[in-house]
Amino acid sequence: MHPLMALEGNQVFAANGNLILGYQVELPEVYSLSESDFEALHQSWFQAFKSLPSGSIVHKQDVYQKANFDASGLPSTSFLAKATQAYFQGREHISHRSYLFFVWPAAGMGKVSGLVNPFKKVASQIPEELDRNAQQFVSAVLDAVAFVNNSRKVTLSPLASDDFLEYTDSFFNGFCTDADVDLLLNGTYPQAGDHYFDLLAINSERCFGESVATSRLNPDFTSDDFQFHQGFIDGFGLTLNENHLVNQVLFLDDKHRWRKLLEKKVEELKKSVNFGSQNKLILGKVQRILDQINADDSSRIIRGHLNIMFWDSDLERLSEIASQVKTEFRELDMVPYAPRGEKRKHLFLNSFPAYSSNLTDGDVYVTDLKHGLCLWINHTGYRSDASGVLFNDRAFNLPVLKDVWDEGKKRIKARNFAIFAPTGEGKSFLANNILRQFFEMGVRLVIIDLGGSYTKFAQLYPEDYLVLRYEYGKSLGINPFFLENPETLTPDHLEDLAVFLFELMGSSQNLDKSASVAMKKLLNCFYRRATNFSLQGFYDFVSQNRQALLRELELSKELFDLKNFLHLLSEYVGNGLYSFLFQSETDQSYRLEEKRLIVFELDEVRDHKELLSVMLKLIKTAVQRSIWRNRSEKGMILFDEFAKQLKFPNVLESVEFYYQAIRKQEGAIGIILQSINQLPEQATASSILENTQVIYSLHNEKGYTDLARRLQLSTHDTMLLKSIRNRLSGARPYTEVFIKIGKESNIFRLEVPPEVYAAYVTDGADHERLMVLFEQSGSMESAIKTFVQHKNKTS
Repeated sequence: MHPLMALEGNQVFAANGNLILGYQVELPEVYSLSESDFEALHQSWFQAFKSLPSGSIVHKQDVYQKANFDASGLPSTSFLAKATQAYFQGREHISHRSYLFFVWPAAGMGKVSGLVNPFKKVASQIPEELDRNAQQFVSAVLDAVAFVNNSRKVTLSPLASDDFLEYTDSFFNGFCTDADVDLLLNGTYPQAGDHYFDLLAINSERCFGESVATSRLNPDFTSDDFQFHQGFIDGFGLTLNENHLVNQVLFLDDKHRWRKLLEKKVEELKKSVNFGSQNKLILGKVQRILDQINADDSSRIIRGHLNIMFWDSDLERLSEIASQVKTEFRELDMVPYAPRGEKRKHLFLNSFPAYSSNLTDGDVYVTDLKHGLCLWINHTGYRSDASGVLFNDRAFNLPVLKDVWDEGKKRIKARNFAIFAPTGEGKSFLANNILRQFFEMGVRLVIIDLGGSYTKFAQLYPEDYLVLRYEYGKSLGINPFFLENPETLTPDHLEDLAVFLFELMGSSQNLDKSASVAMKKLLNCFYRRATNFSLQGFYDFVSQNRQALLRELELSKELFDLKNFLHLLSEYVGNGLYSFLFQSETDQSYRLEEKRLIVFELDEVRDHKELLSVMLKLIKTAVQRSIWRNRSEKGMILFDEFAKQLKFPNVLESVEFYYQAIRKQEGAIGIILQSINQLPEQATASSILENTQVIYSLHNEKGYTDLARRLQLSTHDTMLLKSIRNRLSGARPYTEVFIKIGKESNIFRLEVPPEVYAAYVTDGADHERLMVLFEQSGSMESAIKTFVQHKNKTS
């Protein structure tokens, strides 16, 4: 007979008459939980389970299997994307599925015998309707599930009937995936197909050491100056790199019954305490449990069982895996029970949730519910979002998609981002990785670069990119005043030009309403009467018609100082020092509209206050008029080497404009800084930080104190930052990066295939070699392929 007799949704009647409610468990990502998070999860589980009816069984099962990564779901529309897909295809890792089953044992079954044939039909028939006790059980389970889901850390989703069947077949098929196999129980080890099974269990109070806890220190990431926590039994999770299954079973018994039994047990132990130290030790434990019951009305006595089941096709390997499991138990000061013969078969078969009611008193320890829930796995592997930027997880370096754009704004309200890292830690490499993927997702990019870090990646898309470099004496071809048809003049255009002119004069911060109105009047008159729509044309128009304009527009010196305005503007027209910047009667910024990747290289003006400020204003105008014209189109602006742009106050004010304007667009702004202290602690900088909700931080040997303070990072965020470790050599080099999206944070890795590395590397011998190859071939893709082939031959 099939082990399951009837299924309806996630409610199942087993062949033995037990009623089971099954749920898929979505747990937090590994490394994402702090010590207080583990405490909160423990409390959440306790509150959810403590009111379940006496007789209920809660069975949590975590299945870990060796698997090969399927990269077919990764983006594959470009040269670099295809290289990434091929690089990670088939990578070995441990997959994890977590289930939670609530079991109501069939009434009147009597005392179980332990080893029961799971394929024998015991129940005579399916009840037409649940009896009162079973109905109360189902209602209590639904309440418990709702409570857990409201915690927002864990999600319990009802297991569909088909999934329940698939899970059952998988269990009794020994997790063999390529064929249906025989289950053999007549040998030393249970065997399914070519898989041999063994297990170790915690089945008695004697197995425990002095104490258990909700969490403990993670030895891999804890250092002298900080503590990094993991769950108490997390060592049996993803880090146990073997096929295995963790069963955590809780029998919720009647508290008053156990108080009487424990009182009787205490009396018996007191009589025999002098006959051995073991009796004295057990007496102390039982007495503590009894004291806790009497002192805490919220306590709930349970019987519990924990076992780690593992399997392999090589019999000799079973003992090696058992040694790993025992070592982990020793770390917890616990001594597991190693079953043999019939007992091994018994625990193997009854690890299936429908049959966990067959576990006998000899298979369980007695304790409080809070104690039992410490033996609970509360994390899983990294989860990919439906779409996003590709990073790697910290467990296996598998590709993980993180939605840092957040179209539905579920995590963040502003998608602006910042990258923090000292020189040499890979800021530009990380930025290239983010921007390239956004570009391939259809996002239009504008990069304002003072370091020349993005030209190489742009050259992979010869039809879509445009690099505009500042050269002294040459114009960028951006004319903010150009208007093909004066009749298309709009109030928005006048507003933008007025702001631009006041910024050019350096008076935008002291601008009052009357001056703004006066400027717009002048501009409106200019467009109605003039024909040369340029800064020179506007200057000439105002200069030549000064007195007439003052009278016609009723402008007094108090309202608008026209003489001073012309004086300040003279530096940018005629023979003025910076007139070359505006020597363009037509507007060539239409070129920008045709391209989806625009790089402004301003390396030559990085230390020139006036020129840099004017260039940023011109770029802002071009962005407004071409790139942001279509507000439904996604766009992103990156300020690289941002600190060098912040040396001058008027530059910071100019950048703040982008943050204000981006709110009206389907866009984001990114900044790159060596340290957060390069942003001055003042109102404008604070506004920028408040509107930055995606944070990337690479390794910083000087620490993260100021970063944590100014970004108001949590204690666990700081622990994550301090745990960053890079591996820059070996077969699979990677860097680690802290990523915080709204309130969610974790450490990710950046491991890329050789082709992607070549596209991102910005200096050194590899960069020089690649650029030589590019000069020879004229194709960046061809240059990268040749570079990688040469590397492979010499490595």
